[in-house]
Amino acid sequence: MGIIDRIFRKPAGPVTPQSLGIEGRAPELRGITGWINSEPLTMAGLRGKAVLVDFWTYSCVNCVRTLPYVNAWHEGYKDKGLVIIGVHTPEFEFEHDRSNVEAAVARFGISYPVAIDNDYATWKAYKNRYWPAHYFIDVKGNIRYQHFGEGGYDHSEGVIRALLQEIGSPAQNVNAGAGVSTDVDLARIGTPETYLGFQRVEYLGSPESVRKDVAQRYTSVLQPAANIFYLEGTWEIADDYAVPREVGATVIYRFSASKAHLVMDGMPHGARVRVTLDGHPLTAAERGRDVADDSTIWAKEGRMYDLIDLHGKYGSHLLRVEFRDPGVKCYAFTFG
Repeated sequence: MGIIDRIFRKPAGPVTPQSLGIEGRAPELRGITGWINSEPLTMAGLRGKAVLVDFWTYSCVNCVRTLPYVNAWHEGYKDKGLVIIGVHTPEFEFEHDRSNVEAAVARFGISYPVAIDNDYATWKAYKNRYWPAHYFIDVKGNIRYQHFGEGGYDHSEGVIRALLQEIGSPAQNVNAGAGVSTDVDLARIGTPETYLGFQRVEYLGSPESVRKDVAQRYTSVLQPAANIFYLEGTWEIADDYAVPREVGATVIYRFSASKAHLVMDGMPHGARVRVTLDGHPLTAAERGRDVADDSTIWAKEGRMYDLIDLHGKYGSHLLRVEFRDPGVKCYAFTFG
């Protein structure tokens, strides 16, 4: 999520230690405000190891889709000299909360060290711009390869094996990512990541002029256009999010994908959010994992909520998200 949805780097030819250049010195981990799954680590202290620094944030769908591969690499190579450090650099306000990050680490089954980079100090040291971003670092502390976004997993694992070969580890026989499967076809996602906050809003189709931090009524149209979202009812649009300010306020979005997600920050006591697709309540075959049998979501903690899951069946659909309890912060739609 964030600046890009996905960037692929697919260099030609097999990966060997000789094929990897040196792309600079790996900066030290700076300004880390906490660690999960580990005591504090330093790049200097990791000399002699192959290191993967993974910049991620837990509500980013692109990061979430890479995590099964990163987890597999950790399990496959942790005893062969690889150290993975997940540098969690938040995109949204609620991602600064350590308890939210800890819950996400548990939810995604992450057991490698996670560094909390709330002040962007390490992000800036690496001059990073993307979620996710992978920096592959050799035993001498040199960056030997970088990959931004999703995809290229076979090549990235080849880089890991090449770096481990340099320290004499027999890692070439491990193919850790082979068991990871996904039903997401990136080439068939027809709707872009969509921000609802004032700073980055692009695809709002409601005819009313947006007034920042002012609650006002918005309207939709009879025939919603593709890849344009519409607000109905009273909403307040802040820098990073939009907030429904009345019962029944709705977002309407005609999207093209197989999955739909919405990043929300609910309320401590929870809030009811009703989801429909093409004018009907969701069936069992359409519900995302966060949707109950009655087509509602209980929005509580700040995270990405899974609304729609059509299990690899791609097409155009009309999504309605109705807020039965005002006050939920809505940050971004993402698709799969």
